[in-house]
Amino acid sequence: MARFFVLDNVSYCYPGSAKTGVCQVNLELEPGTFLAVLGANGSGKSTLARLCCGLLKPTAGRVLVDGYCTANDEELKDIYQRVGIVFQHPDNQFVASTVEREIAFGVENRIMSSRAIRRIVDAEMVRFGLTALRTAQPHSLSGGEKRLLSLADIWALKPKLILVDEPLAMLDPGTRERITQLLRDLRTEGQSMIWFTHGLAEVMAADQVLVMCKGRVVWRGQPATLLTMAEEARAWGITLPPATQVAYELGINSPVVANESELVSVLWK
Repeated sequence: MARFFVLDNVSYCYPGSAKTGVCQVNLELEPGTFLAVLGANGSGKSTLARLCCGLLKPTAGRVLVDGYCTANDEELKDIYQRVGIVFQHPDNQFVASTVEREIAFGVENRIMSSRAIRRIVDAEMVRFGLTALRTAQPHSLSGGEKRLLSLADIWALKPKLILVDEPLAMLDPGTRERITQLLRDLRTEGQSMIWFTHGLAEVMAADQVLVMCKGRVVWRGQPATLLTMAEEARAWGITLPPATQVAYELGINSPVVANESELVSVLWK
C-alpha cells in the first residue's frame, strides 16, 4: 500500500536559537494508520505536530503529503485540505463568533452549496453533542466543550490525516471517556490519526508508537512492548497506565498488566 505521508530526515531549529526542536525524524504512514507519538513536555511532540501539518517548515529534510511538500508555499493549500490538527489549547484554533459559525468556517472554503454546508454543520453538531450550544461563543465554553468543538471543526473537513495534540489534557474523567470514544469511532471509520501525548494508556490501540526525547525518536514499536519497559518509559517521561504502575510497585512483572481487569485477575490468582 502506498505511503501518503512521509517525514524524510526532518529537523527543526528554533529561529535565533541554538535549541533544536526536532532532529532527524523519519516516518512513513499508510492510509488508515493510527500512530502514537509519546514523550514528556519539551520532548518535541508539539513541534513535530506543527511540522506534520505545515504550520512549521523544517530547517532540514522534507514533509510530504500525497507528494505535496510543506516547504512549498504554493502547495500548502493542498496540504491543509488533507491534514488537520487539533491543538492542545483549543482557544488557539477558534476564529468565529458562535459554535455553528466555527464549524462552518472551514467548510465554507470548499466548493459546495449552502444546503450541503448546512447538512455538514448540523451533522457534526449532533455527532459531537454541540446542538444545544449552536449560538454559544466558542471561548465561553467549558474545557470539555471546547475540545469537542475543536474536534468537530476538523472532522467536518474530512482530512485524510488528523493530528491530535494531548486531546485529553485537563479534562474531567467523564469528558475524557466521551472524547476517547469519539476518537475510537473515527478510527473505526478508517481515519488516519497521529496522537501526541505523554500517557501510554490513551494510545494502547495504536498501530505503532514513536517515543521522543530531546527532539529525537529514541524508540519505536508496539504499545504492548512499551509496557514491558517501565524503567525506560519513566526515564523518557512517559506515564504508564495506572494498573501497570501498581503492578510494578507490587513486584508483578509477568504477565505484564495493561488495565484494571488484568490486574484484578493476576491478584486473584
